[in-house]
Amino acid sequence: HPTPKPLALIRWLVDLITPLEGVVLDLFAGSGTTGLAALAEGRHPILIEKEPEYVRIIRHRLADPVQLTFAVR
Repeated sequence: HPTPKPLALIRWLVDLITPLEGVVLDLFAGSGTTGLAALAEGRHPILIEKEPEYVRIIRHRLADPVQLTFAVR
């Protein structure tokens, strides 16, 4: 289900829609961009993904704090 979206766009949407410290639910997490955006914006992500290869990518991306540091707003 590849539908890549820029991290900056998802961060803007998370900030627009979800209150600070709120929960962001992504039912089709893909590579975890929504989770990264939620963490970067001070929200709590809940990610659901059924494909094992995507789950591995998500775990790797969320475990790497450098990505959050260099995320562009």
